[in-house]
Formats: sequence, C-alpha cells, structure tokens
Amino acid sequence: MSDTTAGAVDRRRVTIAQVAKRAGVSTSAVSHVFNGRPNVSAATAARIRKAADDLNWRPNLASRKLSGNAGHSLGLVLARSRDTFQRDPFTMRLIAGLTEPLAAIGWSLSVTLVQADDEAAVYRQWWTEQRVDGFLLVDVRTDDPRIPMLQHLAAPAVMLGAPIPGSTVPAVTVGDADATESLLDHLGALGHRRIARVGDGPALAHTGARDARFTAAAARRGVDALVLGWRADAEDPVADLLARLDRATAIVLDGEAIAAEVIAHAPELGVRVPEDLSVVAWEDSWVSSIVRPSLTALDAPVEESARTAVALVERLVRGDEVDDAEVGGRALHVRGSTGPAPTTAATAP
Repeated sequence: MSDTTAGAVDRRRVTIAQVAKRAGVSTSAVSHVFNGRPNVSAATAARIRKAADDLNWRPNLASRKLSGNAGHSLGLVLARSRDTFQRDPFTMRLIAGLTEPLAAIGWSLSVTLVQADDEAAVYRQWWTEQRVDGFLLVDVRTDDPRIPMLQHLAAPAVMLGAPIPGSTVPAVTVGDADATESLLDHLGALGHRRIARVGDGPALAHTGARDARFTAAAARRGVDALVLGWRADAEDPVADLLARLDRATAIVLDGEAIAAEVIAHAPELGVRVPEDLSVVAWEDSWVSSIVRPSLTALDAPVEESARTAVALVERLVRGDEVDDAEVGGRALHVRGSTGPAPTTAATAP
C-alpha cells in the first residue's frame, strides 16, 4: 500500500519540469546545473539545487546512462575525525576490499570524512547532485537518522551491521554466533572464569547484539560475564578500564586499535599481558601481528562483506528487490596476548 497521502508529492514521480517550475527557471537550466555546465549563475544554481532537494528529485539513472553522464559511484560517508580514521585498520581494510568488486562492475568509490553535524547534509548533497548512485552505511546506530532520510530520498543504500527493526535498508551481517562460542571456549580452556566484554560505541546497533550473544554464551558455560564500555574521554582510558574490571582475568575489546593500546599501556600501570590479563580483539589486521605480545583476534570476512554489499547496491540501483544477507563468521587467531588465567585478577594501581 502506498504511503502517499492526498496532496503529498509522489517523490518517485517528480519530474525535471516540476523542479524547474519550483525554481522559476527553464528545464534546460536544471539540466545544465546537474550536468555540471558552467553557464548558470551561482545564485540560480543554488536555487535549483534547493528546489530539487525540497522535492527529493534526482536525474533518472537510465537517462544519465544514455547521455553518458552516469556517475557509477558508491558513496561512503564517515562521521569521524581524521586522526580516528588514520588509526582504524578495519575501515582501511574495508575501503581496500570495496575497490575490487566496484572495479569489476565499472564503479568508483566516493569517500569523505565529515563531522557528525554535517553528515545529513552530505548525503542529501551527494544524492541530489547525482554524485553517487547509492550508499554504503557503516557505524550504524540503533536510532540512526540516516535510515529514514535515505528512505525519504528513495536513495539505494545498504548497511554493514545488524539489521534495524522497521528499516527497509538491507543489511549485510557477519555470522558471529560461532565466533563468540569459539572465543569463550578458548578462554575457558585457559581457566578464565570471569571475562569482560568492552564495547567502544554504546549507540551502535551491533553493540547490543554482541553483548547479548556474549552474556548468553558465557552463562551456558558457567562463566561470569562483565559488559563494559570504553571511555575514550577519560584522562587515562586504559587505567580507567583496568580499574573497572572487577576481578576479570580476560577482556574482549570491540576495537583492534583500542586492544593494541591496552597491550602497550597496561604494563606501564603494573598489569602484564597475558600473565595478569588476557586481551582479545573483535577485529584483526596487520596491527595484531606487530604489537607485543601479538594480539589474539577474531578475523572478520571484510572482503566478503564488501563484495556482498556492492552486489546488493548494484541490484538496488537496477530496481531489484533485495533482502538482508549474512556472510561467513569470524575466525579466531590465537596469538601471544592470551594465556592461562592468573590466580588473582589484576587491576590498575
């Protein structure tokens, strides 16, 4: 059943003529603006873009292909600082993983870093100015404002992470149930009976799902599960975390970079890894192998996720119906940061 009510604009049928009428210009002027031609004044171009944005209008992809103006680009908007981006091995691996499947279908990748307050404006601008043909959403939040906005714009999009109830944006998820089981089996075999899971984003959709799987799997094994959050704004985040472990002898951290920070700094606070505290990362990359001790980590199928997401976006652009997809689970790589449980739990002094 259509959600369009009487008097409302059917956004999928808005025409270039309607945009031109709203902006008070000719259809050719609208065409010139969206084809990047320089013969329209800046003020008029701004008025045309606002009219298109108000109507959620975008040039038809098929028409763009016929005219040779198709962008064939996947948009990836990252709301994070440059420093955070540079220290995030997972995102760098994801970007690398996207390049091959995009190249195979003749698409490019458009990436930008933005402040959180500017995020919505970038999505709207890229879509209305036909810079991209679809979006890949990462760092999906439980109450993510991008999802209703993209649904309102009728922009093809796929998210990486847990599906959002009520959302029509398909999700590519990783089968993490077995990974949680194998991780707890590994730590259990080493004698750990109180284990902390440390999330780095309480608002992220995947955090709650991971917390639930972890606590349920721990309960089945008779293991005490402690769920904590990483406090990046603390004066010393590592010391703050160690002070809250409450006798836990092993920790599992969502972020690989954060896990590496714990390994590097904990000994300076009198906590040895793994003699006093075993450390595991929920992500894996080259970083895990160069820290000392090397980091036990779960290797996610990032490349498979990237290929799947690209295939789904391409199908959405063609007008196909698309469902959620699940890719293979994580593989546990045991390295030097996990060892036998100590007789007494370590805490920061």
